[in-house]
Amino acid sequence: MAEDELCARCWNCAWEIDSRDRFCRQCGQGQGAWIPWYYRPLALVLLAFTVLGPFALPLVWRTPYLGRAAKWVASIGLVVVTGYVGWRLTVTLGELGDVLTGL
Repeated sequence: MAEDELCARCWNCAWEIDSRDRFCRQCGQGQGAWIPWYYRPLALVLLAFTVLGPFALPLVWRTPYLGRAAKWVASIGLVVVTGYVGWRLTVTLGELGDVLTGL
């Protein structure tokens, strides 16, 4: 491979790749339009608020679509929302317990 063809790096492992490669030859991760769907911002939001909750944080930090500042904002937002939902669930279950013991 000529030196001028190695002008890109894999977003996952930083291996030098041909700029025309769709997948990294070292780690197998997709490049450009072939990055897995669960690393896209809309999919991250959907997964975080419906299925994964705080377990989506590793996906947030591994996505190549977000910059460092956006990853921090998304992480803090996800932790805050998860904490709020957990607090509300605790309060609601406490109230439900009070109602059920009063019957």
